[in-house]
Amino acid sequence: SGIIRLYKGGVMEIFKELPLAKQTYMEVLFQNCTEEVKYYMRAIEVGEDETLIEAGEKCSNIYIILSGRATGIEWPMHNQPYSFKDYGPGDFFGEIEYFSDLFNYRISVVTATPCRVLVIPVVYYMEWLRMDVDALFMRTKENMRRLIAQTSEARKYLFIESRERLMMYLIRKYEQKQPAGKVLELRQNREQLSEEIGFSVKTLNRNIKKLKEANLIQIQKGKVVIAEAGYLRMKEHIGNYVNDEMEQNNS
Repeated sequence: SGIIRLYKGGVMEIFKELPLAKQTYMEVLFQNCTEEVKYYMRAIEVGEDETLIEAGEKCSNIYIILSGRATGIEWPMHNQPYSFKDYGPGDFFGEIEYFSDLFNYRISVVTATPCRVLVIPVVYYMEWLRMDVDALFMRTKENMRRLIAQTSEARKYLFIESRERLMMYLIRKYEQKQPAGKVLELRQNREQLSEEIGFSVKTLNRNIKKLKEANLIQIQKGKVVIAEAGYLRMKEHIGNYVNDEMEQNNS
């Protein structure tokens, strides 16, 4: 890590590792950022399964994922973790809290893969946005889109049965890890899986059996194994299932 000077001939080199559309967005967003933001921003490397942000900690930095994937986690009751959202390149953390005068992080963020993350002290970031109307407008629009999308996803989840919820979890895990050999073995035991998905071990075991009988997953030494073919079939099924459920509930 350490301080990284980003501007070389007017181009922010650090954003070049982002997908093209997000790279362009960042270059427009940061084109008039303050000298303090340029000087104090830095890139850090974070290993897999490490906590990037701890819920409840003081919101002292804005984090932007440059590469890799991470998961948002809440502990809504009984100190049980609930993984609710995946994040990737171009996603921001800490910004909505500060916009809302909430000076502590509301969620924890744990890396699902090794990540490269841009860190900007929140005091300099917010000073810049207060002076840069165009940048503030860009971030307000993006945050509103994000909140609307999360609300829509939450509504869809209300209609989804336990088997499909398990499929959605397995699809997320496969996409997070993107296994090199196209086969993913989950490290979590059944109790850990039930806590993350949000239903009992008994319900989990019943639905794992259903998926195994449908040849969507395999079980090796008690661990769930997802091959690419099973992942693709589950993804297709969930796409059709969600669309059908939404049509029925809107009719």
